[in-house]
Amino acid sequence: MSSDNPLEPVYKAFLVSRDSFKVAMRTVREQHEPFIRRTQFVGATPEEAQAALEQASQQASDLAVLALFATFERYVIEHLQTANERLAAGHPTEYSRKLAEKFKAEVEYWRFEEILDLFKPELDADQVGQVKQIKKYRDWIAHRNTNKPVPTQATPETAFDVLSKLTDQIRQIHTIPNQVDSAAPP
Repeated sequence: MSSDNPLEPVYKAFLVSRDSFKVAMRTVREQHEPFIRRTQFVGATPEEAQAALEQASQQASDLAVLALFATFERYVIEHLQTANERLAAGHPTEYSRKLAEKFKAEVEYWRFEEILDLFKPELDADQVGQVKQIKKYRDWIAHRNTNKPVPTQATPETAFDVLSKLTDQIRQIHTIPNQVDSAAPP
């Protein structure tokens, strides 16, 4: 995992929580009394404890997808907001500066699917489609609208992989070459 990936801290936290659920499941299954004292697992049957832990694990996975997508969405929006620097350098100067300010302020309120479409000419359209599917699942997690069918479920692993690939592509394609050169170690 690359250290400049904004999704990495969220994904690492998910991996720790997933491992913690495994440890908790073994602890409860083996009834290590000192470790389960003062928890809801005291007196619970192994089946009850397993059901509670599985439900909590699924909730943690859903929240990881939600957090991964929110982090990705923020990265993409901030990336577009920096594009205003190129607009501001345009001609005529005053018009370009005002246009850049408006662009930076209002990109925050655009529909994210439309923002993704801006990148389609340079990015893999299938990957953009996968990101949109993850977004649908993220929206369902966030709103739990029972009147709508559950979209295709995305695992945290899939969300991290797909969103990281697109983040890397955006960084590579949309970074001005001299910025890449100056960021590289000598």
